[in-house]
Amino acid sequence: MKITDEQKKLLQNTKLMDGTNAWEFVQSKSEADKPWLIAGILSCMKKGYNLHESEICWETRNLRYAQLP
Repeated sequence: MKITDEQKKLLQNTKLMDGTNAWEFVQSKSEADKPWLIAGILSCMKKGYNLHESEICWETRNLRYAQLP
């Protein structure tokens, strides 16, 4: 997944419910998880979900494993 400059800026300017910066939250995770977390956060924002770590993780899981049989 390639992130656009606009998406990166959006994440840099977004705070999670606990006050953590969304971009810093993503950067604190493993390289393999980063693209999925970005997709999860952006999806939560689009759907109007709370930006709480557990909500983001559920959305990320749903996106990541949606295509498995």
